[in-house]
Amino acid sequence: MGKALHIARNTFRESIRDKILYVIVFFAMVMMLASLAIGWISMGDQLQVVQDFSLAVLSFFGALMAVFIGAGLIYKEIDKRTIYTIISKPVQRWQFLLGKYLGLMLVLGLAMLGMLAAAFVFVAYVAWTAKNSPVADWTARVEWGWYAAAGLLLFFETMVVVSLAMLFGSVTSPILSAIFTFTTYLVGQVSATVTYTFTTFVPAKETVAHMTGEILTDLTSRTYFLLKPVSILIYYILPDLQHFQLRNQVVLGPIPTLGQLFSAMAYGLGYSAAALILAMLFFDRKRF
Repeated sequence: MGKALHIARNTFRESIRDKILYVIVFFAMVMMLASLAIGWISMGDQLQVVQDFSLAVLSFFGALMAVFIGAGLIYKEIDKRTIYTIISKPVQRWQFLLGKYLGLMLVLGLAMLGMLAAAFVFVAYVAWTAKNSPVADWTARVEWGWYAAAGLLLFFETMVVVSLAMLFGSVTSPILSAIFTFTTYLVGQVSATVTYTFTTFVPAKETVAHMTGEILTDLTSRTYFLLKPVSILIYYILPDLQHFQLRNQVVLGPIPTLGQLFSAMAYGLGYSAAALILAMLFFDRKRF
């Protein structure tokens, strides 16, 4: 484990100097600042808009950092040929991969902590300046503890995305790895909703037949019964990232429970561990 931590320290030093990290953080800050304007022109509650939008920005840009930095993390070592120096020493490949993962997560954790702190400032500003609020004390206008917990869960979401980036990066090129990882992130945001739709909805053949004819009815039925098992398969293979999206409950209510919080954290740790183990198996068979 000591060797993995040594690699993690070196990875942290390398990643913290990556310019793309600061570019993404800068645009995240710009988007959070833009949430103030969106709140002003929206028809809804400005405070709710800023809270929801800031957490959405944290999720999206956290995934971007994981994709752009994590996807090429392994390939960079191979391209620079530093991997030969590392594996020639008494370092196991799994230690190398684990160290890379831990080092990158430390960098992303600090970046997301900074973005969450900025989000707190924006939300506090809007809460302090809010007019016509039913709550007199501005500090009571936001569930601050649960807002921080929602931000913490987004770090666990990033853990999953990084593990997937390293999994894809161990078997393919950085470009394909980035595409696969970001696509998985997008699918993971809606997979639970899509699966629920297909498992609860049953097409009414008689109604469709009356409106469009038997040919389209048969096509609709065949498509439905094909997509239903596919959606279920995707749901159980790809991560369900809706576990980490508690912003609607935190902002609009009802407030989530501690059980939901700990369940999401356990899911993130478990899925990340499984993806890393697969990445280690593929990386162990990789020839240099």
